[in-house]
Amino acid sequence: MAWQAATAVMLQERLGLEKFVTAQMYYSLVGRGLEYEFQSFAEYHNIGILVWSPLAGGFLSGKYTRANPAPSGTRFAEAGNFVPFDREMGYRIVEALKEVAGRHNASPARVALAWVLGRPAVSSVIVAARKAEQLEDNIQAAHLQLPEEDVRLLDAASDPGVPYPKWMVLQLDAAEDPRSETLHPERYADGGPWQDLRRKPWSG
Repeated sequence: MAWQAATAVMLQERLGLEKFVTAQMYYSLVGRGLEYEFQSFAEYHNIGILVWSPLAGGFLSGKYTRANPAPSGTRFAEAGNFVPFDREMGYRIVEALKEVAGRHNASPARVALAWVLGRPAVSSVIVAARKAEQLEDNIQAAHLQLPEEDVRLLDAASDPGVPYPKWMVLQLDAAEDPRSETLHPERYADGGPWQDLRRKPWSG
């Protein structure tokens, strides 16, 4: 947990020990829980996140759909439940991946990896390809730069919502720091939860 890692870093600093420089964590388009606390902790302490299972056990390769679930013997069928996620949301994400992949002549897996590699604090990913061509395709993700419109599409399809207390922190950031609206105008484009509710007239 982020509080445990923060406590460890505090002890490392107090005792003059070598500090953590990397953290091996699960992160993917269907598993964005890392964003709630640990990602900002890693950024603050300059810790690079080494992501495991960025394709969620192979689900984000795009091979599986509602009509074509994972058959027995595949990596996802064998270990997919180890990284639990909402299947319906997962299928929507795969559809978005295929849309983006079509624009870049790339595989959904390559796009999913490129998305992870572009996230804050992520330094690298661990891949587990079973075939040489899969490995080659995965490696090419390092050279795929997704434009902002593609990132927004994938972000929207995979948005898990923001739990407390992070939504309140973001709310206060928006209210008290004018740089937030300048640096992240997308949060304010449609009003959204990041508007300063304290500036709105009370209608009660």
